[in-house]
Amino acid sequence: MAKAVIQKNWYELKVPDIFSVDTIAETPAEKDSQVMGRTVKESLTEIMEDADKYYVDVEFVVNDVEGNNAFTEIKGMACSSEFVSRMIRKRSNRMDLVEDFETSDGRKVRVKVVGATVKKASGKAMRDARKEIKEVIEEKASEQSYNEFMENIFLDKIQTEARDKVNKIYPFRELEVRKTELLE
Repeated sequence: MAKAVIQKNWYELKVPDIFSVDTIAETPAEKDSQVMGRTVKESLTEIMEDADKYYVDVEFVVNDVEGNNAFTEIKGMACSSEFVSRMIRKRSNRMDLVEDFETSDGRKVRVKVVGATVKKASGKAMRDARKEIKEVIEEKASEQSYNEFMENIFLDKIQTEARDKVNKIYPFRELEVRKTELLE
């Protein structure tokens, strides 16, 4: 086994410029083509200085190889299931929203939002809240590139703006982007 690993080349996995680190891992492979498409998950707090979201994992996929550098792009992010289950309490409503959005550079992203109200809400209030959240995310996605859009999700800028608008309809205790997926 050790002999097989020694004969392989080691590739450094480079992340996009929005993160505070340059390299997240190394991976062995015999040829460049074997590295293409590999995925790796990393905690957001490990790769971004300003992030305080200990419960978020970011998934990267290798899309380019030059020499011993394998360049990645963000494939998606996900909150831990423990964080989501802690949000929801008795005598409150859970609100889910799953929508596909297109960024200014033509990338399609599926965004899944979860929210928890302070106390029970009517169906109309929940519908209006979903509509408002969708409008905020659609506006932000259409005017930002994919990397800028993901950076604003990581730094909580989009969620804060959505929370401000939704709280005028009905007070939410929590509102978070639970998951994003880059659609091909």
